[in-house]
Amino acid sequence: MKKIFYFLQTVLILCLAAFSFSCNQVEEPTPIYVDKAPTEHCLGYKTLEPTDNFITAVSMAKMIYIINDEFDLNAGSVTIPDSSILVFGDNGKIINGTVTFSNTYLDGKVKFKNVSFAGTLLNKTVNLSWFGATTDLNEEKTNKKNNSIITQVLNCMGDTLIVDGYYPVSSKISVTRAVNLRSPDWNESLCKKTYSEDSYVPSNGFYTNGEFSLIEVISSINLYGIRLTGNVSKYKTATAVPTSGYTFGLKTLEWSTGSIAAVYNCRIEGFTQGLRAVSGFIEKIQNTTFDSCVTGLYVIYASDFDIFGCRFTNCMPNLSVPAVSDSTFTDSNLNTLRECGCGIILEGCGMVNFANNLLENNFINLQLLEADIIINITDCTFKNPGFCDLYLFNDYAPYSSNLYFNTGENDLQKICMDNIVIHQNTFERSSKAVGRCIVLLKNRQKALASDNTTVVTHDRITNFVFSNNTIKDTRSNVGSNDSIFTIKNEDETKSRVTCTGNNFTNSKVRFFINAILGSTGKYSFKNKNNSMPTGEQPNSVHGATGIISFK
Repeated sequence: MKKIFYFLQTVLILCLAAFSFSCNQVEEPTPIYVDKAPTEHCLGYKTLEPTDNFITAVSMAKMIYIINDEFDLNAGSVTIPDSSILVFGDNGKIINGTVTFSNTYLDGKVKFKNVSFAGTLLNKTVNLSWFGATTDLNEEKTNKKNNSIITQVLNCMGDTLIVDGYYPVSSKISVTRAVNLRSPDWNESLCKKTYSEDSYVPSNGFYTNGEFSLIEVISSINLYGIRLTGNVSKYKTATAVPTSGYTFGLKTLEWSTGSIAAVYNCRIEGFTQGLRAVSGFIEKIQNTTFDSCVTGLYVIYASDFDIFGCRFTNCMPNLSVPAVSDSTFTDSNLNTLRECGCGIILEGCGMVNFANNLLENNFINLQLLEADIIINITDCTFKNPGFCDLYLFNDYAPYSSNLYFNTGENDLQKICMDNIVIHQNTFERSSKAVGRCIVLLKNRQKALASDNTTVVTHDRITNFVFSNNTIKDTRSNVGSNDSIFTIKNEDETKSRVTCTGNNFTNSKVRFFINAILGSTGKYSFKNKNNSMPTGEQPNSVHGATGIISFK
């Protein structure tokens, strides 16, 4: 009776195989991901019997092997013959050993357990759950196998790993070839250009105990609907800036060509830096939430990319907010602020479109650092900063690892912060906000080179345009020196701001500009068509005199 059952089952599977696997395309549920079975014609099929020795039974190339039972390799190794297809039935499973693929195609209800992998799969997409990765935290704590499974699968597969679960990992994942990580419930229709509270919330991805970086990219990676979690509670209650033990949710290898082409509908939370991209290629970050990090997103020396519809929130460790007194704005204090509680930092970047994003409850909502050029920030909402919304710091000292680079004084494109456009954004302040200004402009003359004495004399913030923005301030109390713009400018006289068409009517701050003591250089302000609070003048300045020229 059992033989008849297997015979009928074999006939049925053969019919399906003839229809589906005769070297034609097999479509995945999402049509943009299409797998191909082996391109050469298959010679035949073989249903493995429960009593077969899998290692010896799988012996011929270009075959369809049908696996209906559990096969134990008993710590042995098997190389799947070239250009074969393994079809797993409901109870099909391979356990305990090493499998080397040879242009192998997997289909059916694929299931491996306690197996190591090598070789090449023809599948364009594979599911992580096929290969024995566990979502059980206790099992991962005991065996610590998820990282090796993930790494082996990434090296074997085509280009897309379906992360079909929320997987604990015990060590950093290194991505050494171009791959996509995609949640099974993600598709293109979920990816909008504007942030919404009703946006897709990813539930599949990876998490750690927060003591190490999660993913390091040596090649390139795309993320679609992936959640990366470190130690959220640690960074929500931090009391000091970390000086060691930095952790990264997603990071390109420092000063390499490691690239993050696209990050769509993801959530990155609980790291020193959620996403750190250094000098590699970036295409687009869209509909992604950065939450409870010291810095949500830090991009260094990358150009020509977009950030749309993202949320940057709770990047505000429990640090003491600097006192209102101007004397606290020393270089030392300002440099410390560069490293804590920032939604996003762009440093040395160019041609960046930052639009339709929400930034709220960050110590500093957005920082632009030295040598940024052509940055467009538009249609964003900035809410309740702990210190300020926009912090532009230009103190050009290019730095890589332990090496400083000398820069000639005529290389102005590198040492100027130029063509920064802040247009049509909304700045909201409620009782939660303790920030003292909307924009802090910190410009310095001297930048240190290799001998710590070389002077680069042309650091400046030029062509800073602040236009058609709206202030919504419902606070009852503000600091005595709170202002829309706060300026610290040493020596440089060619920095300029165009401020036009803004609605400051609801601003509760006392001054339009607060010039910090020690500012000796001159800013040129071009003001027109700004709506100010009753009795306030668009040219009002508090602090050092003679450093602001209005036109």
